[in-house]
This record gives sequence, C-alpha cells and structure tokens, in this order.
Amino acid sequence: MHTIESHWEDEENNRRVAFSARVCRASGAVELKDLTPKHVTFLCPESKNEVRSIGVWTEKGRQLLAHQLRTSGHLTELERQIETGLAV
Repeated sequence: MHTIESHWEDEENNRRVAFSARVCRASGAVELKDLTPKHVTFLCPESKNEVRSIGVWTEKGRQLLAHQLRTSGHLTELERQIETGLAV
C-alpha cells in the first residue's frame, strides 16, 4: 500500500483541495483505500491567485470534502494516471 499526495482544482468553487490517498493494486487495478483532505486554498476568481489557505481539522469537514472529491470525477482520472504510471 502506498500513500500519495495530490490536489483537486475545484474551478467551480475557486479552490484547490490538497489531499492524501492510500492506494493499493488489486488484480492489476488501482484501488483507493483512504482519502484524507488536508487543506483548502481559496483562489481569486479573476486572477486565480491564492487568497488564503485553511487546514481541514474536523471530521465533518473531511467527510464533506471527500464526498465532493469523489463525486467530481477527479479520482477516476487520478486512478487512471496511477495505473499508467503518470502519477505516483
């Protein structure tokens, strides 16, 4: 099992969510075991510059961001990149 650090660019909400994910290979496929949002960086809608960054400290906050991350489709792309060796 490996842990990777990545981020999700949530353009709709002008933020970047940094997270860690524990992954393993099962039958040649990548399987995500745990997903832990670490911090959120808010971006200026016009310039895309960082405005501020906050840590994710509560379990409810982690659950909410993990759910949004799972429904965004970003994890499917991340799994594909891991399988093809583009991300590790």
